[in-house]
Order: sequence, then structure tokens, then C-alpha cells
Amino acid sequence: MASMNSIMGLAWAVVGNNLLPFIPYSSIASVDADQSSRIPTEPIEKGQLAAFNIVREPERVNVEFLFTGNYAVQVLALAMLDKRMNSTDTCAIFTPAKIWRNMALEHYDFSRTQTSNACMLSVHASFVEIITVNLNQQKIAYSPKRATSVAKVNTGQAQTKPTMAQSLINGLGKLGK
Repeated sequence: MASMNSIMGLAWAVVGNNLLPFIPYSSIASVDADQSSRIPTEPIEKGQLAAFNIVREPERVNVEFLFTGNYAVQVLALAMLDKRMNSTDTCAIFTPAKIWRNMALEHYDFSRTQTSNACMLSVHASFVEIITVNLNQQKIAYSPKRATSVAKVNTGQAQTKPTMAQSLINGLGKLGK
């Protein structure tokens, strides 16, 4: 039973890109996640919902970190959170049910309560998923043609068509010759 608890204990973690703990927390009290999509509310042509109509929002995960009464570690953790709020560092959040990758710290707040003897620090951190895409870039070579190689353009001059009487007269004239 002790080995099972140690394995499950490893399943709850928040680690940086270097696989070290994101901050030096004592334990994780809770993890709450939110995933949503934007679906149009306007009328859709022929009533057919297509995949491009649905836009997935970045996932949001809230983690409650707990810190024991070691005040030096608590000061260090708050300083690290301040630094991470202004950086591009991302992290991964591991739980037994799901793993979130490429998460950035969006917000944090902390509290001490009488129920924790005011020595335990509780930090509520909000993370948001950074969605990455690969865009293809293509270079297009522009090669204009020389001015002398322009195709001939109809200048608008038209020849008149002979009338039926004129055609008969011309046809009879050719017969007499």
C-alpha cells in the first residue's frame, strides 16, 4: 500500500520545461480544469454545423499549492511566481486523470487562514494553455513580362456586315464574270 501511495504521489505534479518542480511546493491540494469551445449562435446555412464553425478555446487549469511553515521556502516560492508571471516559461501539470502541457501562469493569489494555524501558505495559481500552430510560408516569384511581349488587343475597329441584298448582288456579279 505504501508503494502505491508513492506512485500516486508522483502523478500529481507541476513541473517546468526542465522537469523540475515549477515552484518548491509541499503538496497540491486541488486541481480544477475548464475546457470550452466557441460555437456560433447565428443561423447556419442549411442548418449544417461544420468543424470550422467550432473553435476550441485554450484550456484553463487552476492549481492550489500548499506550503508548510518554512517561511524561507514560502518567500522563495512567491518570488519564483513573480518571476514566472513576467516570463515565457511554460509548464506541464500532471494528475492521475490527465496531463496538460504547454501551460503558462496567468494569475496567482495566496492566503493564510486561521484553520491552517496561519503558518501554512495556500497559493491558488491559474494556468492557461498556449496553443501553437505551424504555418506554411511560401515565397512567390514575381516576373513581369516585357512591354513588347504583350498580346495584341482588339482596338475596337469593326467591319460592317453586308446586308442580304448586297450579298445577293455580289453573288450575282460573280456569276456573270
